[in-house]
Amino acid sequence: MANTIGRFGYEIRKMTKTDDRPFNPIVILNLDNWSHDDNGVPHISNHLMHEGEIDGYIQALKDDLDAVGKRAKDALKRAKATTHKIVSDRNTD
Repeated sequence: MANTIGRFGYEIRKMTKTDDRPFNPIVILNLDNWSHDDNGVPHISNHLMHEGEIDGYIQALKDDLDAVGKRAKDALKRAKATTHKIVSDRNTD
């Protein structure tokens, strides 16, 4: 996989042993790294002055999204397994 630029990340919310009711884990994709203008509008790139820079940066954003998607899917799979184990353990008690 190509190098990523760290603009995107994810958060996972999952069941723990102390939760009263079981629930399926969820993933929230987020913007991890940005700057903003004087009006507070977020920017996810530096100043791009040439078509090649735009193309390269767009590709880097796509690579970053692909990478965070893979990590988020892996985390969701692990969280689902953990949830299943917690519920199974409760049912055998």
